[in-house]
Amino acid sequence: MTPLITAHRGYSQLAPENTMPAFELAIENQADFIELDVQETQDHELVVLHDSHLMRLAGCDLNLWDLTMAELTNLDVGQWFGDDFKNTRIPSLASVMDLAKDRVKLNLELKIHGHEQKLGSQVVELIHKKNWQQNCVVSSLDFDILQQVRTLDPELTVGPVIPPSRPEYPDFEVDFYSIHFTLATPDRVERVHAEGKTIHVWTVNQASDMQHMIELGVDNIITDQPLVLKDWLNKPNK
Repeated sequence: MTPLITAHRGYSQLAPENTMPAFELAIENQADFIELDVQETQDHELVVLHDSHLMRLAGCDLNLWDLTMAELTNLDVGQWFGDDFKNTRIPSLASVMDLAKDRVKLNLELKIHGHEQKLGSQVVELIHKKNWQQNCVVSSLDFDILQQVRTLDPELTVGPVIPPSRPEYPDFEVDFYSIHFTLATPDRVERVHAEGKTIHVWTVNQASDMQHMIELGVDNIITDQPLVLKDWLNKPNK
């Protein structure tokens, strides 16, 4: 079985993470999925951004939950990566869906900053509005938000993100597990497949680790290097 390729925050080795240039590059390099981070703004809009604090990406001592969508879209989250990406903006989830439609699937990782009021319901509503039910999966470190999404639409594909620091698994029905690659073992992969579920591994950037994950039979590899992984998968004697 050949695993699917997920571009982590877009092609984040070549363009600023979670931005339109990174997503476009992931599509151009034929990733199967793009993993992106979804958060809720002060005015309950959905934006694509990993950090809740804006210092690392925008050089601002501001919290996302204190800002409206309009205020966030005034910030430059590209210049830190390089002058070629100066004035790159934080995208809305809706705009990313429009870019990706019929071109690539999306892994929507819901990020919890503790000030959310409508994150789960807004995401489910937008998925339905854009008719993305069959073209996305929903993941999160937070089991409560996943269970909320599952309750709102039991047909959506949902899965927990499992880090090494908290290798716990939810007690409600999910469709896949997104685990750190160091947690992947032959026994765990076999058990997940025996349950009729799939297993995604993150974030796999070294060729030796890619090879090991392929040999384990994982279903989806999340990487900052989608083209490297694609080339590795195409090697005749990998």
